[in-house]
Amino acid sequence: MTDMPLYLHFIYSFIATVGFAIFLNAPKSTLISSGLVGGLGWSLFYYLVKLSGNDILANFIAALLVSYISEILARKLKQPAIIFVIPGIIPLVPGLGMYNTMLYLVQHDYNNAIAKGADVLFVGGAISLGILVVTSLVKTLHMLSIKKAAK
Repeated sequence: MTDMPLYLHFIYSFIATVGFAIFLNAPKSTLISSGLVGGLGWSLFYYLVKLSGNDILANFIAALLVSYISEILARKLKQPAIIFVIPGIIPLVPGLGMYNTMLYLVQHDYNNAIAKGADVLFVGGAISLGILVVTSLVKTLHMLSIKKAAK
């Protein structure tokens, strides 16, 4: 990763997230919010990687934040949370790792391909698990509030 200031990481990931939100046909009223979600998620990821050096844990925590903010924005803006989650996690996706895995495979460097591929799978799993934890918790709390209201 480059040694840019954190605010530049936020700005660039904000722009990338808005671009993907446009590409995915998100409503125009949600573009800035989606950009904020992606910018905050990437900034937290970058900070945690610099702090701990653990990509998997940093991706998990950043995905937790992205999912949590997306759930809040979904309620505030009366939109599905997925409109914010999908563009918000785009900066976290390990595209370079996937590319390097394929490059190693094409070059018949199977040891590096397996090592990089496993790392990419763990990062992808961490992102998925971060989203799953928050989404499941929100749905469970919603179900509990419905049951409580029915009594």
